[in-house]
Amino acid sequence: IDEKTVVTTARAVADEEKIRLWISPDQPFSGSLVGIDSGTDIAVLKAEARLAPSAAFAETPRLAVGQLVLAVGRTWRGNLVASSGILSGVMGEWHTLRGKKIDAFIRPDLMLYSGFSGGALIGSDQKIIGMNTTALRRRSPLAIPYSSIKAIAAILIEKGYIPRPYLGLGLQPVRVPESLKKNLNLTQNVGALVVHVEPGSPADKSGLLLGDILLRIEEHNFGEQGTASIVFRLAPGQNASVLGMRGGKQFSSTVSVGERPRRQA
Repeated sequence: IDEKTVVTTARAVADEEKIRLWISPDQPFSGSLVGIDSGTDIAVLKAEARLAPSAAFAETPRLAVGQLVLAVGRTWRGNLVASSGILSGVMGEWHTLRGKKIDAFIRPDLMLYSGFSGGALIGSDQKIIGMNTTALRRRSPLAIPYSSIKAIAAILIEKGYIPRPYLGLGLQPVRVPESLKKNLNLTQNVGALVVHVEPGSPADKSGLLLGDILLRIEEHNFGEQGTASIVFRLAPGQNASVLGMRGGKQFSSTVSVGERPRRQA
């Protein structure tokens, strides 16, 4: 990011009190943790001394399947390691298992040994494509693009944490009764049953009630993905439209998404 700011994977920061940074095996530096976003596996560190100048980054739209790539990293001793391969997958934005958006799906076909997560994936033009990680997709090697890294890092530098959306709802998946599907002309098989509404919460203020069956929030249908994943896709301050069922009838509402208290984050 700059000469004193370092981005790595969240899993690489095992001990916040003893952070050491290397630019070579015999040049360790002390550092401090700025913030972590476990949902995207991104951590931002601040070095006590200036490191090397920041590198040039590649533009994601110019990436192509079959492009030669090089992954670099360091072992726990600080030794430089590398692995080469090609890009086997390049697609548009996607969401992690925890519902966090990544601007592009970048999958390298190479072996990521221990020490590669948090390192750079470099293209044949010597520009950094993104940061290597195996934490976001069931141990499959992926690269987080620079645009996502930059956006998350900016929030961590400003706040020290990532604000999480908060509705104040307890939800449980439930099948939509066939009679309701027929009467309301629905094709959706699964909704989210409201089993708890926190008093004074955004959900409470919007009029959502215990026993409501939610079908959709914004463009996200319940049943197509986990309830937590859908909520994580919302943003604090967003006015989210809700479609649901109550007493055998459809209803719509708008929830002003809050920020989850830090103790619950």
